[in-house]
Amino acid sequence: MGFVADALRGILGNRAASPVPASVPAWQGGTPPQQGYLGYSRAYMKNEIVFAAIEMLATSAGEPHIVGRRWRREGPQIRNEIRDEEQRLSARGVCLRDIKAHMIANGFYQDLPNHPLIRLLDNPNPWVSRGQLWGSVVMDRALAGNSYLVKVRAQPPFRPEVLELWRLRPDRVRVVPDPKKFIAAYEYRAGSETVTFEPKDIIHFKTRHPLNDYYGMPPLMAIAGRVDIDDYMRSFLQSFFERGGTGPGSILSVKQRLSQEAKDEIRTRFRQQFGGAGGYHEMMVLDQAESTYQQMGLNRGLRDALPKELDAMQEARIAMVFGIPGSILGLLIGYETSSYANKRQDWQVFWDLTMTPLLSDLDDVLNLQLVPDFAMIDEVLFDLSDIRALQEDVDKLHDRARHNFQAGGWSLQEFRDATGKDPDVTSGVFFVPANIIPTDIAEIERVPAVAAPVPKLLPAPMGDRMDEVRHGCGRLVARDVEGNPELYCTKCRETFRPGLEMPLRRA
Repeated sequence: MGFVADALRGILGNRAASPVPASVPAWQGGTPPQQGYLGYSRAYMKNEIVFAAIEMLATSAGEPHIVGRRWRREGPQIRNEIRDEEQRLSARGVCLRDIKAHMIANGFYQDLPNHPLIRLLDNPNPWVSRGQLWGSVVMDRALAGNSYLVKVRAQPPFRPEVLELWRLRPDRVRVVPDPKKFIAAYEYRAGSETVTFEPKDIIHFKTRHPLNDYYGMPPLMAIAGRVDIDDYMRSFLQSFFERGGTGPGSILSVKQRLSQEAKDEIRTRFRQQFGGAGGYHEMMVLDQAESTYQQMGLNRGLRDALPKELDAMQEARIAMVFGIPGSILGLLIGYETSSYANKRQDWQVFWDLTMTPLLSDLDDVLNLQLVPDFAMIDEVLFDLSDIRALQEDVDKLHDRARHNFQAGGWSLQEFRDATGKDPDVTSGVFFVPANIIPTDIAEIERVPAVAAPVPKLLPAPMGDRMDEVRHGCGRLVARDVEGNPELYCTKCRETFRPGLEMPLRRA
């Protein structure tokens, strides 16, 4: 049987429930589902796809740093205001680093890089680094559906502050249910020793489980059959080459009746002579008998034994459960369909759809079960502003900045700041395009003077005498004019009648 099948058979075969309160269902207080952790761990250690997928999640979880925030405004809506403002800026194409700077500059929150909680999360204990701790948390969460950290507090007479964080192996932890408090305690069993922890001293990360309120469901449970099939395929491949690539077996037909002892002797001789790598492609010869030999092989060798499509499907399904694109996990189906541009997009998809929700779930647990132990801090979160896969392409960023600068929407200082240069440049030679006119902001914001409207001239009555006639532009056109004749303005090159606003025709 496969690793996962053995683990599930062990769980389902022995369900000795321990005593629980009457109001708690027996299946929730009995054998914890993470006892399959041992079987899933063997799959992690011996199945290359499972190992690669979990390692990808674990190492990626240790990449971003954890930052602390203190809200600058009090009120129950502050978190919604922060989220709405960040979403608004993101929709405008602002990168994560600039969003963070904007939020701090506009008084939404302030960073706390030297807060005791941040120092604790950066250095959980003397033997484990920040990246190692979160890698272990994600690994346990993938293999058991649960991950536990214990808070080590200062002993009296000192204040019971949290000084260190330590990982607890999930298969050794048992939740003690309580009908009123939900969880009465956590028990940690190592051999014959049992240690009981209060709920406030345990940080419990878990996945969703449709049938259990206390434990999460291991993601490997959903693909247990797929992992076992991959294990069977590997075992068949090993046997295939150990037998010289001859397939399932062979038939030796003899045209005389053989006793069972004779048949067994022929099989024994065949194994001794042709078994193992040294007996590949040898021929067995029988004398004093008319016989025929037929190899029960495969017409196309491994193409019939392990179809390429079956192998690709197995890989894709296992990677799908962990939310990792095949191209960045090194799967065959990913190599066949990916290019450099596609792989960059796959990395962004991996961080957008898999790692970001995963890290958000982890820091939510920290805010619920660890932040209340510390003062002067409102929340912690994984800082994704420096993750390369989530950063905008440098060429696109420079291209947008250049267009905004040439269109007059950005100043030279803003353009240089957006492209990573010092905005306050004091020296140097610049080659500025001729179609760009340097204009001070004061000139742009200055309100232009509005010219006084030219008074409208009333039409002169027919037969009246006018001492002088001026065009609408103010130019003197004629003197001593009688009637309403057509006149010509040499300045505007228009023919008009005195007192009419619209020209009759233009030259």
